[in-house]
Amino acid sequence: MSKQSFSLAAFYQAATTNNLPVALWQIPNNTDKQAVTDLSGLNQQIQVDFEQQLPGFAFSPFVNRNAEATLFIRASIHATQTGLIHHDELTDTALKTLFLADYERFTASATTARAWHTPDQVNPLTAYDENQFCYLVEQAIDYMNQTSLKKIVVSRAIEVPLPPEFEPISVFERLCQAYPRAFVSLVSIPHVGSWLGVSPEILLTVNDESLQTIALAGTQAKKPNIPLPEVQWGQKEIVEQALVSDYIRHFLHRLGIQNYSEVGPCTVAAGNIVHLKTQFTVAAESSRQALLKLGNQILDSLHPTSAVCGMPKREALDFILSHEGYDREFYAGFLGPVCLDQQSALFVNLRCMQLLKNSLVLYAGAGITPESNPQAEWRETVLKSKTLLSVLQN
Repeated sequence: MSKQSFSLAAFYQAATTNNLPVALWQIPNNTDKQAVTDLSGLNQQIQVDFEQQLPGFAFSPFVNRNAEATLFIRASIHATQTGLIHHDELTDTALKTLFLADYERFTASATTARAWHTPDQVNPLTAYDENQFCYLVEQAIDYMNQTSLKKIVVSRAIEVPLPPEFEPISVFERLCQAYPRAFVSLVSIPHVGSWLGVSPEILLTVNDESLQTIALAGTQAKKPNIPLPEVQWGQKEIVEQALVSDYIRHFLHRLGIQNYSEVGPCTVAAGNIVHLKTQFTVAAESSRQALLKLGNQILDSLHPTSAVCGMPKREALDFILSHEGYDREFYAGFLGPVCLDQQSALFVNLRCMQLLKNSLVLYAGAGITPESNPQAEWRETVLKSKTLLSVLQN
């Protein structure tokens, strides 16, 4: 394992030039940026297993049957602010030589990285207007009134033309500056495609001492003159967040976990909007290995969360797949570093966009309960889309 200086743009450009998968990210409340590339050149689908302690970056779609469809970018080279860390056991020697030569060349030339991987096949896209989305919300409300479902999360895709001189690295850097409290990511995988995102929602974090997850729901515009503790919430948002919290408590109890602590709900900011958040922490009782095993169980039970799917989860997912009209792909999936520096941090892929050849596709969703107002839910998706649109327009 060795180290050398680190250039984020050169690292990304060397990976895409050599047709390698690459992931860049910034952890919330930490300005240090990191990246990994997989010098095997393979697109590996796995079930995330913390116990294996294989370092890399996980990228999971929304629909992940049997939890086995997660793409995993092994950390052949892990770039940190202090340098490049080489995991030689995960490295193809010939590809490593090519990658490092290009990395040095791009570092010296300071060229602009305008390339990104695009999918081999672009799925058909249904871009709802306001009336169509409101009708989808009405369908969800009618379905809940006829069944036992308590919540369904519906979403829509928004396709916009590719801005002139679009640069993924430049947008990633601007997102990091604009949203320092969120998980900011850029993932680019050959044949699969490229995604940029800003997520406020932790799915699961695991380290030597504990694991954490959160219940995040309820949305309204952030008012700059009102302190977060004084934000007022309506009954619909309070109930929606309580449903997500109840779901997490239920599966913790189902797994026999008693030693967890709970903080919240409290109001937290995510850029131009605010949410209600409750944090759940499970402390390690015995060995680190036992905690990693528990992390596997919780991850398999949790995804997709009720915050992006609904309750009960299976029935809500069935409604989404039969009514939403398009494939979410990696929107509302999860992503993040795994077993790097003895910790893992997975986030729900919210406030994200897919990079196509000539356009960008943004995604936004809303949690629907029987008390929902369709026009208000449309406005919520408009508000959420501004997280990325504001940076693109600037």
